[in-house]
Amino acid sequence: MKIWKEKFIEPELDICTEEEQPASYIRKVFVIEKPVKQAQLEITALGVYKGYLNGKELDEQMLLPGYTDYKYRVQYQKYIVTDKLQRGENVLAAAVGDGWYRGCLGIGSKRNNYGTKLQFFCHLAIVYEDETKEEIYSDESFRATQTGPIRENNIKTIERYDATKELDGWNRPGYDDSRWHGVKKSSYHGNLEEAHGEKILAHERFTPQVLHTPDGSTVLDFGQNMAGYVQFTVSGKAGHTVCLTMGEVLDKNGNFTMENLAAEGASLISGEVGQRLEYILKDGRQVYRPFSLISGFRYVRLENWPEEIRRENFQARAVYSDLPFVGDFSCSNECINQLVKNVRWSQKSNFVDIPTDCPTRERSGWTADISVFGETACYLSDTRKFLKKWLVDYQLEQGEDGNLPYVIPEGGKPGRQRGCMGWSNAVSNLAWILYRFYGDQQILEEVYDTVKRFVEFNIKRASETNPFFLFKRGRHRKYIIETGFHYGEWLEPGTAMYKDFFKDLLFPDTEVTTAWFYETVKQLADMAELLDKKEDLEKYHNLQKEIQEAYQKEFLKKGTIRSKRQCRYVRPIAMGLLTDKQKEEALIKLNEMCVQNQYRIGTGFLTTYQILSVLADGGYVETAYRMLENTKQPGWLFAVTKGATTTWENWYGITEDGSPIDSHNHYAPGAVVAWLFSRCAGIVPIEPGFRSIRIRPLPGGSLTFARAKYQSVRGEILSSWEKDEKEFHLHVEIPEKVKAEIILPNGEEKHVIGGIHDFICLHKQRGDERNAAC
Repeated sequence: MKIWKEKFIEPELDICTEEEQPASYIRKVFVIEKPVKQAQLEITALGVYKGYLNGKELDEQMLLPGYTDYKYRVQYQKYIVTDKLQRGENVLAAAVGDGWYRGCLGIGSKRNNYGTKLQFFCHLAIVYEDETKEEIYSDESFRATQTGPIRENNIKTIERYDATKELDGWNRPGYDDSRWHGVKKSSYHGNLEEAHGEKILAHERFTPQVLHTPDGSTVLDFGQNMAGYVQFTVSGKAGHTVCLTMGEVLDKNGNFTMENLAAEGASLISGEVGQRLEYILKDGRQVYRPFSLISGFRYVRLENWPEEIRRENFQARAVYSDLPFVGDFSCSNECINQLVKNVRWSQKSNFVDIPTDCPTRERSGWTADISVFGETACYLSDTRKFLKKWLVDYQLEQGEDGNLPYVIPEGGKPGRQRGCMGWSNAVSNLAWILYRFYGDQQILEEVYDTVKRFVEFNIKRASETNPFFLFKRGRHRKYIIETGFHYGEWLEPGTAMYKDFFKDLLFPDTEVTTAWFYETVKQLADMAELLDKKEDLEKYHNLQKEIQEAYQKEFLKKGTIRSKRQCRYVRPIAMGLLTDKQKEEALIKLNEMCVQNQYRIGTGFLTTYQILSVLADGGYVETAYRMLENTKQPGWLFAVTKGATTTWENWYGITEDGSPIDSHNHYAPGAVVAWLFSRCAGIVPIEPGFRSIRIRPLPGGSLTFARAKYQSVRGEILSSWEKDEKEFHLHVEIPEKVKAEIILPNGEEKHVIGGIHDFICLHKQRGDERNAAC
């Protein structure tokens, strides 16, 4: 692989690297004089590329080679190209653009995060029928130009295409490249790895409605918020420029807007979102789809269109990683059904090679988002290849001191985004989720040292003192994490993002940091036990007890939680930080708070995904359902009643005056869908990888039926129930040879092995008495 690192080339370029650049077009002519037995091509770029052999695209994947932390590694694609070669002259070619490598990333839309100059690599190995061999590497015999039609290109902000500059035939034999310039040798210092994630492909197609908004604009409404691109057909005169700007929402007056994509209270640092496509026409009728501009949008504003706007001339394509979708849920409440669809679409929009926060403003791999959403992602889709690929960068970016980032990849800025409890420890949380769903112990083995080093880092950090907390004393303080930056609960209803941010800079929420310290140590101890690391097991099991005692001493008053915040009850219950008596008291108080809050959501990022499970498992099933089915703001179904087609970042995604705020395409709040599978339908693994399963449906609320189907690694699991005032009917389908424990709502237990089974019982739901008392 070392020789490959030294075979990168760099197109010669005399353009300021701080500005948008044209794409580079690269080609190599070679001659084949005898029959080919087999030919294999490996190809990649530092940037994004589209590869061709004799004018034909190598495949339909987009945004190749994908997003990794280029400081450490870049993926390459491998193709068998035997049937694409021909006797005589052949051309290997590629168009290379900025992509994640030197395009705008994250909040602030900073450029050149990994480098300022694009690079390209290829290796073509040919075996002839006479068993002789030939190898073609990217070298100084290649030719390049930046005079082609892609004048500006950025995965996030802008693409400008000048059709009058098209290089007809540039990627085929016979083209005259005498005016093209040379390339120079370059090298890459990271590792080259064969691509091992999911392919990024274009999927669903949408045709728009044409809107004429009050401000006189023409806007296309594709009816679905998504991540993708718009392909269009247009006729006009050469040199005429049209513009398409992609956005998620209309403002309170019905006009196109992108103002919601400025970070709340921090518009000065939000940076350019852009999502702008400029196209300069050539003569005649033409069709165009973007090279690398992928936008988050439902609406598209058209400017300077040269002809009558016809809906059939536009098509939106959703773009996302090609994960197998394996889970379906439906029930008698159509708002919940729409919520599930919305969550699925937010997952699609944000699963574009890495799990991102939103497909518009940042597109960053925020760790807490996928940590809280991981279980839902696994119920809806097979995430193994996708998340394992991302977790490699997680491990590579760990600091020498054991600290971990909270955005993966970091975007080329090591050390700036690290050590946030509840966020940076997602590597441990996700590894356990993957193990539970797929039964692959190897994932725990792979992350073990990473998690252990992070725990050791936090042991040292817990001994540090925050100068603002000098008034706090006690031996237990050496287990309380009070230094570093931590986002805390984040986006709790009634709080403002920017206020929380500045408060957390100086005063970390030590209840959050300490609870997640405990949770990560507990997960590490469980890994040590499973992997038979006896010495580590004893050490971290004892540390787990010490942190639990410190938590109780610091955050409980005489054994009781005293707080007006729901998260302060949900977190310790879910993590097992309380005694049985303390847990019972906390559940009673939490339920009272939910009822008093009229079943509206009161939790933020780090506990919303747990609250319904905590309530239902504690016997307050009806409270959980009333929270789920609440249509008032803040609530999961409020956005549904407002016509949302994805999940919103902020519970207050629409203000009282009707103005949209923040991203309208974040999957994290949609983590509630896991509850629909695991509690409403009752499907959970007893043993990792669903080697044995439990089906314990918890009916409640307005629901008269619910149905969940999940294609596990053992086979398809189905749980379908319906009820009337007297009877509860349950239909289950279990994979062959899989043991299943069935628990009916009246407490009756059944045990089956594989097959199709039906059960009936008198309808009496556990937990009714507790809820009736409220």
